[in-house]
Amino acid sequence: MANQRPQYGQGGGFQQYTPTIQGYPQQQPNQGMHILSNQDAYGVNQQVGDEEYNRLLKNYKLAHERIEETRLQMLEQEKQNAILRKHILLLEGGDSPNASVVGSHSSGGGGSTVDDFTIKNSSSGLERRINRWAADTLQAHARSAPAPPPGSDLGPHLALIPLAEALYSDLDNAQDSPFLTALAQAEFDYVGLGLVVQSLLRHVMSQMLSEGIVNELLVTNSDEANRELTKLHEQLFNREPLVASVWRRQTFSAAVESLDPAMSIALFAEHMPRLFSVINPNPHELHPSLQNILEASYTFSRMLHASKSPTGGGGMESSGFYRAYVPDLGSQLDPTKLELIKKCYRTERGEPERVGACLFPGLVKVSAIDTAPAPAQSLRLGGQNVKPVTKRDTRVLVVRRAQVICECALAAAPGLTAPGQAPAQQ
Repeated sequence: MANQRPQYGQGGGFQQYTPTIQGYPQQQPNQGMHILSNQDAYGVNQQVGDEEYNRLLKNYKLAHERIEETRLQMLEQEKQNAILRKHILLLEGGDSPNASVVGSHSSGGGGSTVDDFTIKNSSSGLERRINRWAADTLQAHARSAPAPPPGSDLGPHLALIPLAEALYSDLDNAQDSPFLTALAQAEFDYVGLGLVVQSLLRHVMSQMLSEGIVNELLVTNSDEANRELTKLHEQLFNREPLVASVWRRQTFSAAVESLDPAMSIALFAEHMPRLFSVINPNPHELHPSLQNILEASYTFSRMLHASKSPTGGGGMESSGFYRAYVPDLGSQLDPTKLELIKKCYRTERGEPERVGACLFPGLVKVSAIDTAPAPAQSLRLGGQNVKPVTKRDTRVLVVRRAQVICECALAAAPGLTAPGQAPAQQ
């Protein structure tokens, strides 16, 4: 450190220079002697007893031993996790070089996988098939109806009234729709009944697809066994999502290729009893059009449940499974879950609008997200691992929004207006 210049005092003489170190004046010799003579008061050169020294050394060694034990435990846990992931991949067919891949890419862990793009394409194909079935059913029923007397002013929509009445009795929450309530009060005498019946046919088929096929594990031809398997999967998912995922895929790998006639008829009779008696006169044999819809729906369900998620790799993301949902009739439109197939000016103007019918169910992916923190150490508890608070959340991701038509589109034809609602131009 450079020496400072000497400073002049007030009397014109030189003052004694005191060197400084980092801004603090250096201690004078008499101050050092004072500290040495009073070292007990300053705490200098105090001896530590052997007992205290041994105690500190023992605690120091004990802390290091516990840290080493924790490190070895974590390494052993990583080995066990690696073994578990390997067993899961073996169960999923991960080591098989000829594993089939459904979709545009695989999960890296092998096995049959399905991605959202494949699901959307398959959903679109099934939606077109259901739409064609609804149109053919409508036309066939209209052709089979007796012709009106010559010279009468009866409209062709009157032939569809039996279908409309059957649909109204089979639909869930039909009374919650102001439009359908007004339609039933008018005894379904409505010029635009053709569009209403076709839309409701697709809605009731969407209900059966959602509640009876996709959301139920149809593995056998026994309805009671399928219900028990569905409950078992739900319990497994709540406890161990990864185990439930592997169990579900292995169970569907042994599922029946197709449902037998008795099971098929029981499925339709459960979800659309009155409509089924109208469109399928023979109660012991399924109509070919209904059989084709059921086979396509069952194949779609097996693709969803029997395939591995592309986000696998042993984590919680691979535990996800798919569920279908159908919005309630008369419920408010939710753009995050619903998609209108026709332009609705009421919605664009910010006015509230309700669901008229669901034309195809939406799909969501349900996954378990484990947010448990890493185990922490507490010296107060003797270095033992403190058990973390396990927190597992369920994430629901919309894969494909439900296709719906609004009430104002169904009420666009003249002659009928729902209470409290004026038809909007489409």
